[in-house]
Amino acid sequence: MNNVILLQSEAYNHLQQATFAYMRKLMAEERKNSAIEWLDNDEAASLLKVSARTLQSWRDERIIKFSQIGRQIYYKREDIDRMLEQHYRNPVKARA
Repeated sequence: MNNVILLQSEAYNHLQQATFAYMRKLMAEERKNSAIEWLDNDEAASLLKVSARTLQSWRDERIIKFSQIGRQIYYKREDIDRMLEQHYRNPVKARA
């Protein structure tokens, strides 16, 4: 025997929004617990304190590694850390 459940559109929309919010939360937690941490373009720009355009230039110049699925860009956190290490410079000693 199949039961039919009727919901008002407002209740349905609320349930749908709550479900999507819960799914996003689970995905974020999964990403944190993953062996590889992936950052989207906004997260990487925020972490590095640069603009999306700067990230685009770095991708074009092959300074930073990335993955692309459709129009979405992702970066491995370890690749960002590696890039920062590769561009690390010791301070120049002042002449006495």
